[in-house]
Amino acid sequence: MSADTIVNAAKLAWDIIKDGKATAEIDNSTANAVPQVDDWMSLTAAQGPNSYRMQKNVGYIWPFDDYDHVQIKILLKWDFGARYKGGGAFIPNIWVEVPECFVGWPWDANISFTAHGPTNAGSAEAPLARIPVTVKGTVSSGAELYHVEWGFVLFGNGQSSTG
Repeated sequence: MSADTIVNAAKLAWDIIKDGKATAEIDNSTANAVPQVDDWMSLTAAQGPNSYRMQKNVGYIWPFDDYDHVQIKILLKWDFGARYKGGGAFIPNIWVEVPECFVGWPWDANISFTAHGPTNAGSAEAPLARIPVTVKGTVSSGAELYHVEWGFVLFGNGQSSTG
């Protein structure tokens, strides 16, 4: 076990929205990118959170096109910059919030979160956590199907990229 090997010591995947409703899983599900050591809970000096906002709206057809039949807002949040024994930059906590989820009849929505294998984007002497995450699923009715997908790479220094 070593501080330069980065692991996800929490959950790998969970449902965010299931059958058109935000799930209870989002209240207690987190991922992370931490050093592979027995005492990673002793990380210090975390900063943040940083966040990304994702949104999917599906409107009514004319003459009701001023209204949305589906309104979903999802926030991806993460703490960053945590140190292990004074060094490295790790992500102790990644979580999702759903501040808005309206899915009107006859629509349905199912969206999930997945954390992929974290790696060290730095060096053995200065580890930098890197973890790709994906938020994806479907929004559908009997006549329409929308695939939604957002991909992010989160870094322990607070930087991120979208893919």
